Amino acid sequence: MVCGTGVEASGTFSCLTGIRKCPTVSRMRRRAGGNRRRRRRLGDRHEQDIAKELQLLEQPQASEESRAAHNALTFARWEEKTGPKAPHGCESVSYEMYNSEHYLEHLRRQDEAKQFKRGAARWLFLCIIGLGAGLVAVFVDVSIDKVFEIKMRINDEVYLSVVPVWKQYLAWVGTAMALASVAGILVCYVEVLAAGSGIPEIKCYLNGVDFPSVVGIHTLLAKAVGIVFSVGAGLPCGKEGPMIHSGAIIGAMVSSLRIDETIKPLIRTQEVRDLVAAGAASGVAAAFGAPLGSVLFAIEEGTSHMNPRIMMRLFVASSVATLVSRLWAGPKEGLPVGLLGWRVPVSFGRFANMDYYILEFAIFGLMAIGGGLLGALFNCLNKRLSLWRQRQVGPRGHRRFLEVLFVTFVIASFNFLVPVLATDGGPLMIEELPDTLALYWDTGTKSMKSLFHGQEDYDLRYLSLFAVMNFIFACWNYGVGVPSGLFVPSLLTGSAFGRIIGQLVNTHLIRHQNLPLQAHPGTYALIGACAMLAGTARITISLAMILMETCGEAEFGLPIFLAVMVAKWTGDYFNRGIYDLHIVEIKRVPFLEPQPERDMIRLQVRDVMARPVVTLELVCKISRLVEVLAHTSHHAYPVLYPGTHRMAGMLSQIMLRRILELGADQGAFYGARDAAPEKVIAWAEMTSVHPFRCKTPLQYEKLLSGHMDEYVRLGPYINRNSLFVLKYTSVYACYQIFRQLGLRHLPVLGMDGRLVGIVTRKDLILAEVEDDDSDREEVEEEAAYGTYSAWCPREDSLDSEEEVGSQISTHSTQSLQLTSERTLEDAVGGMGGAGGM
Repeated sequence: MVCGTGVEASGTFSCLTGIRKCPTVSRMRRRAGGNRRRRRRLGDRHEQDIAKELQLLEQPQASEESRAAHNALTFARWEEKTGPKAPHGCESVSYEMYNSEHYLEHLRRQDEAKQFKRGAARWLFLCIIGLGAGLVAVFVDVSIDKVFEIKMRINDEVYLSVVPVWKQYLAWVGTAMALASVAGILVCYVEVLAAGSGIPEIKCYLNGVDFPSVVGIHTLLAKAVGIVFSVGAGLPCGKEGPMIHSGAIIGAMVSSLRIDETIKPLIRTQEVRDLVAAGAASGVAAAFGAPLGSVLFAIEEGTSHMNPRIMMRLFVASSVATLVSRLWAGPKEGLPVGLLGWRVPVSFGRFANMDYYILEFAIFGLMAIGGGLLGALFNCLNKRLSLWRQRQVGPRGHRRFLEVLFVTFVIASFNFLVPVLATDGGPLMIEELPDTLALYWDTGTKSMKSLFHGQEDYDLRYLSLFAVMNFIFACWNYGVGVPSGLFVPSLLTGSAFGRIIGQLVNTHLIRHQNLPLQAHPGTYALIGACAMLAGTARITISLAMILMETCGEAEFGLPIFLAVMVAKWTGDYFNRGIYDLHIVEIKRVPFLEPQPERDMIRLQVRDVMARPVVTLELVCKISRLVEVLAHTSHHAYPVLYPGTHRMAGMLSQIMLRRILELGADQGAFYGARDAAPEKVIAWAEMTSVHPFRCKTPLQYEKLLSGHMDEYVRLGPYINRNSLFVLKYTSVYACYQIFRQLGLRHLPVLGMDGRLVGIVTRKDLILAEVEDDDSDREEVEEEAAYGTYSAWCPREDSLDSEEEVGSQISTHSTQSLQLTSERTLEDAVGGMGGAGGM
């Protein structure tokens, strides 16, 4: 019968209703009960599985792989064990917004009606950067021409005096050494950061690592003046790299024009970084007259955090710099002032014939492989030479200056003697030399132009000698104590090798074998130049665009793209590019490369994080703040809720110092029995427009001697926007977060949300110790016996979440050997939302 009617259907009665149970309902209820029991069993099993997983995570791991992971040798731990490796004074820069309560109040009080004026000021600053970079490029270009003209005039006057050739040799070498000595003095005794091209230092700055005076006015003067005398002395160097550094300095100088009051950026350090990047791009544009290539260069080599907004700013500054440099390029070629065209400061000239057969792609590819191999060899030799210089010569002083004179003497002697010995052995003028021998006396840009467009065949003997010796001299010179760029020497070496191949192809394959090949030897010289520079510096798309803009030959883009890409791939198989090599392997800068290492995938953050962590509380005693400032050199401190290990935010050292200096006058301090004041120190008072009153912790102790027992609320000043990761997060993912967001500190939390450690830039770099035998043997020996416990937590304590900040770490104070007399670093620019962390 129908269920639910109360009519007998089977069996038993319900004890509650007295109605017989329907069999269908009974089966449904039995099934539901079974499902509930099954779900409970599954739920219990799932909870047991989770508990087992957590237990496995928490228990010490005994495998060799786990021991290696927990004892991961990071850059920070390597420095702690074997001494400082990074250059003295380099500091990390944070591009994170300092989102504190009083900063948000400062933003709310800003007048919205001034937003248009702020935007206009930013574009005006970008135009000023382009104008400044262009003017510096014009000054350098004009000065180099004048110095070279004076040098040739001295040689001609000696020649016309009818003197023996050895007197002309002394005049030639003496002039070169006198010019090089000026550049050497500016580097060895005035500003050491003016040495080299400056591109590695600017890459570090844009990556988030700042050096003292890297963008200072003294560096600009030493770089711009020194490169004039370096090139004029005949050293194998170019002005293009130093121009990039000079443009970046101009960008930094413009950022000091009270941008906190004009642009009013949300994050000041990001604004300064973008202006420096615009200056670097302007330097490339001013040096080559290539605005598109300069923007691509800044994207490819400089900026770690690129977006369309920044790219537009770079293009504006680069266009202004290009306009200024091209305005000068016209009159330099004898054209009326204001007449613009294809002429650029570094003009490689127009090619009359750019046709080529598809079969020549094979030759271009082989040339690219050769360029990559030569570039890798160049980098390998220069690395060994630079490491020797670090140990034996030093960064400044008499030894480095004497090395400058010796290198100049050897190079000048060789360049003078080869043309003399190749002719009748008598005195010579440059006008008397054939095209092949004129390469030894001419500037790099003129020599390249001759190799690209020369119609007559060069003497392969002297051209081969020139290519080999220019390769050796450029490798030897890069790292000497003078400003020197690497663009022109690499391009010149590659163009010489390319010209040799072009002439061989033209002689043996076209004339004798009648193969369908069309390219001119100058075209092969262009491919060789691309391949050599790409194999050395590993620059690809920006190099191709720069060469197409300077040559005005966009239709030859495909062979150029092929050359730069194959050369880069070939060189990458052996070593890093020359700039990254100097950053990572020679200077050992904590540089975050574009991609994390594959070994980081198996590592967890707890394997690399720093601990114990020095912390503060939301309500903190003044004596505690002074103690922390005196005994640590950290640039930010986690702030915890009172009585817990749970984070409330981060307090930067700059904020801490401002609080200590201004708190008493602003009424922010209060006694133990007093009520906490509501007044907060204004954000405008805490920017670095106002210099610090105290330079050492001892001065803070004297300043606050009467307030040591008082308290201050840190809540309004902490950065509540600080990010964090869990301790089981992959180091690979942590690396990407850290680099892409431009962080300086990244707190690490345990499974229960308590602070257990902190990650900095140096904790995310796996140390490379293969270059220092003593370090490698010491590290490997102690790693085998597990003696890293002095600076690395033991395996059985990795997961413990004991006290992390109740006292200042003993190992931190001992390893740093800090005293209250040490000088604290000055704030760089206003806080502007970044907090200077």
